[in-house]
Amino acid sequence: MTTASRVQQLLEKTLAILPVTNEDVIFRGITAGVTDRIFELKKAALGLQQRYGSLQDLERKIEQAGVPPDDHTLYTDLLEWRAISQELSELIKILESI
Repeated sequence: MTTASRVQQLLEKTLAILPVTNEDVIFRGITAGVTDRIFELKKAALGLQQRYGSLQDLERKIEQAGVPPDDHTLYTDLLEWRAISQELSELIKILESI
């Protein structure tokens, strides 16, 4: 049995029991997935914030001190924080569109 057919059977069983529509189930699933990911990203951002203060503080630190050739932690953290910020922004737009 393929994954798609298993999902379809599960959806049909769910719709037979719960007073919801296909769209309700899909929107709730998307909302749950997006919310879980936002929580994970905010937790990661909080760790970076505790270490550096703010994204702007980290950017200033890199501009002023540079990145040591043998330790790219600051630059890696900067890239991670920017990626987190971008993904959070996109996920929030998804939630707002639901």
